[in-house]
Amino acid sequence: MRTKLLLLAAASAMLAGCATTVPIQPATLSFDRADCVSTPETVTAVSLTPDKDKKIWVLDSQLSASGPCLERNGVSAPYMVFALPDAGRTKMVELGAGLELARVLSPRVVLLDAEGAETRSFARDQYMFRPGLLSVQFVPQENERYALVTVDPEPIGQSHDTIVAGTSVTTIYTGFGASNWRSGHEAMMSRGFSYEGAVRALVYRADEEK
Repeated sequence: MRTKLLLLAAASAMLAGCATTVPIQPATLSFDRADCVSTPETVTAVSLTPDKDKKIWVLDSQLSASGPCLERNGVSAPYMVFALPDAGRTKMVELGAGLELARVLSPRVVLLDAEGAETRSFARDQYMFRPGLLSVQFVPQENERYALVTVDPEPIGQSHDTIVAGTSVTTIYTGFGASNWRSGHEAMMSRGFSYEGAVRALVYRADEEK
């Protein structure tokens, strides 16, 4: 356990460098609330309609255990809802969890129609680890108005392990001048799947839209 913590600290230091220290949030491994609703609220949905001056629009949010929660199929979990762009305004939406230093939200994305009824969901093997993300990609259809992001409880308690590599440069001064010595570092980074965490949406604007 001590070795794992030291490796995580080393990976965090390499990622942060000289930047402001980012607090390391541990994975939230349990969720138990009795006040969860059975139907997601869409009135306060966060808009994913992209700005016209951006080809790729990025929106970052946080899914918190203290926020709204939803009970589906006997399982309770935090949730948030996004309002999808009109069909034709975007060529693709990428939606899922942002990778944090020690945790990653275990995402479940479900698409809804204007009445909040489910139109489409995604199998676990459709979620892919991409740079900085665990996400699913889709093209909104005419009958799809909202994207529900909640938690898949199955991976909770497991972890995703990656090798983090970095390079440092040391300047050595001698009587004949200075020379640079480069060295590489590798550390294992382990992220626990969590009930809470960062949510990121990327909206790829349609090419023909001006």
